[in-house]
Amino acid sequence: MDASVDIKNLDIITKKWGSAALKLADTSDLMGEIGTFLNFSLLNRTSEGEDVHGVPFEPYSTSYSRLRESKGLPTNVDLFFTGQMLSSLTYEKTKDQVKLFFMNTPRKDSESSNSEIAFYVNEIREFFGISAEERTAIAGMVEDFMTNITRKK
Repeated sequence: MDASVDIKNLDIITKKWGSAALKLADTSDLMGEIGTFLNFSLLNRTSEGEDVHGVPFEPYSTSYSRLRESKGLPTNVDLFFTGQMLSSLTYEKTKDQVKLFFMNTPRKDSESSNSEIAFYVNEIREFFGISAEERTAIAGMVEDFMTNITRKK
């Protein structure tokens, strides 16, 4: 499971500046900035119990809530409960793309990997994605980057 931001798909920016400028520029630092931003944004929004659309997470099913309660565990949805899944969140960057993903690392409490657990959890509570606000912020980062390039030349 991954979410990618390919700056070629940011139509507003490429219409204004043209894709040629982005191909000529060294965008590695920009991609790193976007990766860090997305990683932080996802963790922050998830810690607040909100999905990618800003909607509170759907509660656990009644049967799962009862099971958790019987084990003395909290019944509120907490995707940070063990910390394993979200600590495996990372990103890779190239010149024109950022790939945000969960590392396929094994878990201590399951036969499934962290990426498999994230995929399953995301099916129920869509936390892994890029919100409209985040897209706007990324477009602003690219806009600032392009403005800086044109000022230098």
